[in-house]
Formats: sequence, structure tokens, C-alpha cells
Amino acid sequence: MDDTPLNVSLLGDMLRRRHYEVLEANDGYQALEIVAQRSPELILLDINMPMMSGYEVCQRLKADPQTKDIPVIFISALNDVQDIVKAFEVGGVDYIVKPFQVREVMARVDGQLTIYRQRREIDTLRQREVQQYALLDELRRQFIGSATHDLKNPLALINGYVYLLETHPKIQDDAEIQGYLETIKRASRKMGHLVGDMLDLLKMEVGITLEISEFDLSALVRQQASDQELAARDKQQRYTVIVPDQPIMLQADANRLSRVVDNLVSNAIKYTRRGGEVSVALSLMDGQAVLEVRDNGLGIPTEALDRLFEPFYRVNTIEHRAVEGTGLGLSIVKSIVEAHGGSIEVESQLGQGSTFRVFLPLKTTQAGTA
Repeated sequence: MDDTPLNVSLLGDMLRRRHYEVLEANDGYQALEIVAQRSPELILLDINMPMMSGYEVCQRLKADPQTKDIPVIFISALNDVQDIVKAFEVGGVDYIVKPFQVREVMARVDGQLTIYRQRREIDTLRQREVQQYALLDELRRQFIGSATHDLKNPLALINGYVYLLETHPKIQDDAEIQGYLETIKRASRKMGHLVGDMLDLLKMEVGITLEISEFDLSALVRQQASDQELAARDKQQRYTVIVPDQPIMLQADANRLSRVVDNLVSNAIKYTRRGGEVSVALSLMDGQAVLEVRDNGLGIPTEALDRLFEPFYRVNTIEHRAVEGTGLGLSIVKSIVEAHGGSIEVESQLGQGSTFRVFLPLKTTQAGTA
């Protein structure tokens, strides 16, 4: 793009000899029209042109998503530092001062075209990888969804026959067989929890639908904490629950928030040794409801904290691995909390215990997909 026909002719002939296809323009408007129609790989642009300067042409090109990535090399007789700096500020990638040397122009054209084409190849590969990842992710979801649903029926069948065997007159008094049946029941329950967690995780990934209602969060936490009291008592733990007497009204999905409280409290009990301490507290702070679950149990290594909420992640110590779990509970908790516009944080030291805090805004949450 140059308003001097001789310059256009000279540059055009030079480039054609190198087997480039060349499009020529003598003013800014004509140049923008050609670029919009043909989308070239490189633009050589003069600055002093009638009606529209090269600076303005470049600014318009960079403002258009369709043309912003096309490299622009300015070729101008202006050799003042301010002119050169402005050329780069408006989006140019290089600057050649007239009168130019043929070898210099060709070297810079070849270099910028190589960079541009390599960038396009990288973008194409990246897009292909994104598409492949999306396909694999969809296949994974379909497999998990299908497999977990298909597992429900045989699990129900196993549980049904275990019940029949437990109550069968011939083996009711056989302690050995009853022990075998109890082992089957425990394994079946573990598989049932895994299936349920995987289905819940799948729902979270595709977007959960919140069923909003107004309820008293204090009552919900008090009830869920009470349901865990027997488990704490079995481990002879000191178990305290501190919930305000006054209602904390919240518009949210009560069933899903019950799952949050249940998961956090049951985890605290499971990962705290016999005779340890577990506390559950609910309070108000800065327009938010704050649920705090604290224990003096196994604690979490510092290097594991960043991955704690990842699906299927479990802390890799002998003591942690000895506790049954799917590695899905905390990722589900985080998804539910964030779907309500809240957040969750954890503080922990290995061997000292952990504190999980859930922050829930008291503002109204809209029903629908989150």
C-alpha cells in the first residue's frame, strides 16, 4: 500500500520474482477493501498517504478481529524516532526506511511470513487438540454416566440377595457365613457410594440445577451435625456443635447444602483418630454465613493442599489411604458451594488437624442451572 505508483510497481515486481502473489493499493480505503476481501498474509504499508494515513489504516486493521493478526511492515521515508515508535504503537511488526535495499526488504518479508505461518500452524494444532480433548471428555462423560447407571442394578441385586441370605433360617445362626455377608455388605456400600459420587460429579461438570427454597441454615446445620454424632461417639471423639439460636434464613438448595455439611463433618470424623476432637460452627460475617468444620486429626501435607479439591485426588500417606474414600467428596462440595456463589478454604498441618471454612452469601440465589 503506497500512493506512489513507482514504489508499488518496484515492490510488486520484487515480490513476484520470489513467487509471492501480490495485491496492490494506492490509498487506505482501497487497501482496507482489498484486505477484507482477500485476507493477505502480510501487509507492506506506507505512512504518508492521501485521505487516510498508514497509521490509521493499521489501527483499523488491528481493531478488526478478522484482520488483527495480519503482520504489518511499515515502509516509509520518515526516519524520526517518534515516527518509528508510533508505527510499532499502532500495531506494526517491523519498520523499513526508504530508500530501501532489496535484500533487506526480502529478508524482513521472508522472516515475518515465516513467523506468521508458524503461528497459524500452532493455532491450528492447538484448535485440533482442543477439539480432540472435547471429544475425549465427552466420551469420558458418556462412559462414566453409562457405567455408573449400569452398576446400580447389579448392586441392588447383590444387596437384595444378601438380605435374603442374612434372614435365611439355615444360616441365621452361622457366625462365619454372617461374617462373610457383612463383608459383602460393606463392599457393596462402598461401591454404592462411589457410584453415587461419580454420578454427582458428572452432574456438576455439565452444570447442576439448583432447586431454590427459603430455609433456616442454622436448623439445617444443626440437624446434619446431629446425624453425625453417633459416628463421633463410636470413635470416642469430643464432638461440639456451635450454631446460633436465631435463624439464618437462606434462599438456596437445601438438599445440596446438606450434602456439603454432611461431607465435611463425616470427613473430619473419619480422618480424626479415636479420642480426638471435632467441632462444627456456624456464624455470620460480613453478610455471609460461615460454616467451619475443625478437627485435630491427620491433617494434610502442604504439597497436597493445592490438589485437595481435584476429582479422585486422595492424600498419599499410609494413614490417609487406610481411611475408606472415593476422592470425590471434596470436589463435589466445592462445586456445590461455588454454584451458590460461595467459596471454600482449608487450613491444615500434617499431624495437627484441618479446618475447612465455607462462605455462603446471604443474598438471594436464583433458581436454575449453575
